[in-house]
Amino acid sequence: MCEAHFNCIMQSIETRSSQGWIIINAEYEVVYVNESFCRMWQCTRENLLGKSLLQWYDGEKQNSQGRYFGPLIETMATGIEMQNVEARLPKFFSDECIWQLVDTFLIRDNKEKVEFGVASYSVIERFKAIEQQLNSINLKVIKAFSKAIGARDVYTMQHSEKVAALMFGLAEAMLLSKHEVTLAYLAGIVHDVGKIGVPENVLNKPGRLTEEEFILMKQHPTIGSDILRQIDGFADIASIVLHHHERYDGKGYPQQIAGESIPLLSRMLAVCDSYDAMVSARCYRQPVTKAQAMAEIEKCSSSQFDPVIAACFLRFLNSDLSLTAVD
Repeated sequence: MCEAHFNCIMQSIETRSSQGWIIINAEYEVVYVNESFCRMWQCTRENLLGKSLLQWYDGEKQNSQGRYFGPLIETMATGIEMQNVEARLPKFFSDECIWQLVDTFLIRDNKEKVEFGVASYSVIERFKAIEQQLNSINLKVIKAFSKAIGARDVYTMQHSEKVAALMFGLAEAMLLSKHEVTLAYLAGIVHDVGKIGVPENVLNKPGRLTEEEFILMKQHPTIGSDILRQIDGFADIASIVLHHHERYDGKGYPQQIAGESIPLLSRMLAVCDSYDAMVSARCYRQPVTKAQAMAEIEKCSSSQFDPVIAACFLRFLNSDLSLTAVD
């Protein structure tokens, strides 16, 4: 791979400042880390650059049980790239471990030989704390939904995780109760589960939907709500999901309710959902900048969005510099 291509990759990574990124070479030596990586691992570039990842594990790739010391090491050893892997990893100069959501990628030369391994990290420590509040059955149901959505549409799965992180942060910023913060996070995770019932040619269409296709797409809140109501303890979340496409002015769907008749967490979900949709790349359009998305949220306040919640959301985005699980 040419130096210009490598520099282009690093420049692209650097702009995604809310995720931690690391690049290692075929000898497992660190050749690049971004500032977010250093912040989340509480280290400096000087501490890492030129060092082998394996030196922290006595030169080994696996522990005594045969488990690899982290997804990036496993990817380099096996050649298998990974997406959305949850891993509890130790910090480099500490015994402390933190939960991370990890994606790994391989960069090969023109002869298909692996030159570099790349990994991105998002801290999910506070979300794992929520999981500990749930019973194991409900947690398995939630994870099953996430996998089912991801099997049909990777974007929807990643979007749901980002919306859940936004909902969690917004709920905390609004000083909601612990129970409501938990509901907000779970609603974000499962808000698009109804897309399981949308035909795949509509769900993944690389262009504008026809009127008939849009009618099918608009059914997903109702489908999702119907699915969730079948699960013991999910009635509140089902109601939140049903109304997350309602508008504050009453011009939304599926029931065209308005104002505070829309459940509070649904009104919050409408803002978080729209924001992430705007800043995310899709096959049929490029993302807008965060500033442009925030301007659109402000513009649509009182029409599409609850004005009080929209204002809280914008303050939250401006003040929270640790959205490591969102970008």
